[in-house]
Amino acid sequence: MTEKPNILIVDDELGPRESLRMILKPSYNVFIAEDGYKALEIIKQVPIDLITLDLRMPGLSGIDVLKEVRESNKDIQVIVITGYGSLGTITTASQYGVYDYISKPFNVSDVTMVVQKSLDKRKYGTDIKKLLEDIGTLRGLSKIDRTKKIFEKCASFIKELSEKKVTITNAQNRANDLDCFKFLKLISDILQNKTHVLAEHAERIHYYTSLFSNSINLTAEEKDLIEIASYFHDIGKIGMEVEYAESDKYFDDKQFHEWKKHPEQGVAILAPVDFSPAVLSAILHHHERYDGKGFPDGLRGDEIPLGSRILRIANAYDALLLAKPYPETRSKQDIASELNGCGEGELDPHLLQIFIKAIQSHDERLQ
Repeated sequence: MTEKPNILIVDDELGPRESLRMILKPSYNVFIAEDGYKALEIIKQVPIDLITLDLRMPGLSGIDVLKEVRESNKDIQVIVITGYGSLGTITTASQYGVYDYISKPFNVSDVTMVVQKSLDKRKYGTDIKKLLEDIGTLRGLSKIDRTKKIFEKCASFIKELSEKKVTITNAQNRANDLDCFKFLKLISDILQNKTHVLAEHAERIHYYTSLFSNSINLTAEEKDLIEIASYFHDIGKIGMEVEYAESDKYFDDKQFHEWKKHPEQGVAILAPVDFSPAVLSAILHHHERYDGKGFPDGLRGDEIPLGSRILRIANAYDALLLAKPYPETRSKQDIASELNGCGEGELDPHLLQIFIKAIQSHDERLQ
């Protein structure tokens, strides 16, 4: 049975203290402190997971309590609950890692939602630390075996994050749930090595797919699935002997044959996570061509999953921008012409025009 998280309510007013206690007690172990001094005593004696903190208290203020807490424990989540607010006070509190703010008088739904999100963030942070420790124990393995082992260790965690990401139902929740996706990105960076070209490439591809997300009529779930695929689409390249940095060298036949296996290898690596079939399909087919001359299955036109067609365009754009030699500056018309030229037969023509309009309007990398 999972132990309930420990929550400390710190407020000098009886009414708000009791209201919070009644709201939180059914789901959490609740501790009460009527002033800052009592709060610090409890924190020394009990492993507190989250604090709801009033900033305006006599004696030791909420800011002073926050400073003391952060000197000894950076992992405790803090939610400020206050009946007044000033920009200066909020800014000061933010410097000490406050998760969120709730104004008095508060309602039950606001409190329960923010508390649960804050505890989720703490849990993800703990799991990431454990993941990093586990990675440190994986020595003497090839890159591909190491990657598979990491996925086996954290499969349930990644799956939980990805499912949380795609259950978002409205714009406000999407904005409030970014922490979840940041952890997915962190795992991708860990596996691909942040300084490695693959991780940098994945970050750029995610940026380009986000331009698509704002330009075509996709559901929130479709957008999230494509964004997840953008971070993991080249994970199959890890461990291969071929180097994938943008270089002046060309593959020989043997290297090209190995390179073409990376979509299928990526799906195999991701198997322990049990990603949505839409994510795996987008990854598997992101090198299909619109004219049917791609791989691995030679799909044509709309047979190619939408996510794969979007990833193919994003990859083509990235390759174009990184091609050497290239001018230091390009006009938006130049980039559009080049995309149209290199995309003939390769890219979905309708999606390509949507993407060109999006980059011309929003991609600040173009002059």
